[in-house]
Amino acid sequence: MEVTLKALALGLFLAQAIGSKDHSSHNCCLNTPEGWIPRNGWTQAGCAMRWGSVATFDGVKCIQKPGNGANVIKIQQRFIMEFGRDVRPIEANNMLYVAKHTTIPVTRVYAIYQRKEDKTTITYILMEYIPGKSLMDLWSDIDPTRKTSTARTLRTYFDQLRQLKLPGYFGTIHGGLPNIHLFLQDDITGPLKSEREFVDAIVRSYAIELGPRGAQKVRYYQRVFPAIFNGDNSSVFSHNDLQWKNIMLLDDGSLVIIDWEYASWSPVYWEYFVAMFCCLAWTVYWHEYVGQVLDEYANEYLWFATVHREMWC
Repeated sequence: MEVTLKALALGLFLAQAIGSKDHSSHNCCLNTPEGWIPRNGWTQAGCAMRWGSVATFDGVKCIQKPGNGANVIKIQQRFIMEFGRDVRPIEANNMLYVAKHTTIPVTRVYAIYQRKEDKTTITYILMEYIPGKSLMDLWSDIDPTRKTSTARTLRTYFDQLRQLKLPGYFGTIHGGLPNIHLFLQDDITGPLKSEREFVDAIVRSYAIELGPRGAQKVRYYQRVFPAIFNGDNSSVFSHNDLQWKNIMLLDDGSLVIIDWEYASWSPVYWEYFVAMFCCLAWTVYWHEYVGQVLDEYANEYLWFATVHREMWC
């Protein structure tokens, strides 16, 4: 409970400080030896002094229950505080990057903060509250014309991501290893310099997960994958978690994409693979609209879906 109280106090403190100022000046933080500190001079000590004295919290609602690796609270109907040991600054940095280089609507980030607790790093991200509902909650009530219009709007967003300047590698915006669930071993480091390295890393993870029983399949993948995945080594910036639960429809009709934790420079087909893989075991027809939002890569999807299924199903 202590961590939750600290998060509430820190969130209220930052929200109060932001609420009386021009929001546009608070979307960037400094990385100091003490952690991520907002540019306007808030300090770790200043936040810490308020943690122990908070007993009640008006206007605070827990959205995701405390005790998990990632917790979410809503503050004063204006802010969201995401915090926990599994929350990473890259999520906020990705949103700042997209906001700077595109016109895609994303959640505004106000502060990123980290502190040590025992041997664990707790990350806090303070961002704006999006007053809308996810497509997952609304899709069955939207008429076909509106669904097609929604897909077209999302298509313009992802087209913008594809037009971002290429960095010449496959990895995060800071050059780290892409945060994808098919990379298992700790000895893989990023960034990956080519599509071949990207695919080889997945096969290495496959080999470790299956052990001796997968040895012959590993040899097969090593032999055929170079011919299957033989693109031009161009990476594209990808959200990498395009699920309908991560698309918010606002009251004014606009669309906002949330949850940018997994965004990275990836092969052109990777966005499609993840989006199709997350279609709820084919129990809904969201997949039909994924094909309108993104270029379809059916061959690549089927291969990686097979690898994933053999690893964990």
